[in-house]
Amino acid sequence: MKKIISTCERTKSNKDAFKSIAEKFGFDYIENFPADQGFRAEEMKEVIKDSTICIVGDDSIDSEVINVASKLKYIIKWGSGTDQIDLIAAKSKGIEVINTPNILGKYVAEFVIGLIINSLRKITFNNEKMKEKIWDKSLGTSLYKKVVGFYGYGDIAKSLTKLLEPFDCKIIYSDVKDFKLNNAKYRDLKTLISESEVLVLSAPLTEETRGIINADSLKEAGALDLLINISRGELLIENEILEMVENKKLNMLCLDVYEKEPPKFNDVILNNERILFTSHNASNTIDANDEVNKVILKKLDNILESKWIIYLEVHLE
Repeated sequence: MKKIISTCERTKSNKDAFKSIAEKFGFDYIENFPADQGFRAEEMKEVIKDSTICIVGDDSIDSEVINVASKLKYIIKWGSGTDQIDLIAAKSKGIEVINTPNILGKYVAEFVIGLIINSLRKITFNNEKMKEKIWDKSLGTSLYKKVVGFYGYGDIAKSLTKLLEPFDCKIIYSDVKDFKLNNAKYRDLKTLISESEVLVLSAPLTEETRGIINADSLKEAGALDLLINISRGELLIENEILEMVENKKLNMLCLDVYEKEPPKFNDVILNNERILFTSHNASNTIDANDEVNKVILKKLDNILESKWIIYLEVHLE
């Protein structure tokens, strides 16, 4: 039987719907979820080899994985990022890669607002002190009228800009080009870093953006109070940035993504009260799952209803 395989645990909440649509068209629907953030390439070879359609999360799909997936026709990516899929190899094998963009930005933006206010107002810090029975009255800082910078001005940054409007923040950004926006002003990266009081990394991972935030680039960060990464861990040189916080060259840091997931930090780093760690969780809500799954179900239905599936039934049986 032809197989639709999901390696993305976030489809789990709509399992019955995925199973129903698969069975309607004579497919077997299989869930095979990784223990951690995503399957490594070597693991993915075994998972994907017999599938016709694969719904993936943050799994590594390189050219070797593509080569063993002889029956594969579609990769449906849960979310927008496709940096872990070898798109050139997929195209060469006639495999179509479909993502689900422009959905999760508002959920990530909501999460980032929480990170910013939590960090600036020392909410988690104060909570920990209360648990230690310490009545701490340390002063935080306000988000009002802060200069908030974005490295990468896509769906997340646009959604966050709207949420920041009541705080009367000055919004600046750096991207591949100047979009000539009314509510945000373009800066080159060096100027962005030097002017931002809060800097949010929201750019996709490419060869150009890999490791672009590091100890050297942050030498220009004269006003920077808080750095947040909710995009891809590889945008920054992780050990250099953590060392900057340890040496008090960077005041506060929030990380939701990491070079390797899950990360393995020592206790000194984990217990640093000026670093807030979350588990690649910025878009992870019940609402987000339902919204993306509905889009994927519709895409899946369109694929299976198409003339292509008739061809497939004739030639692969």
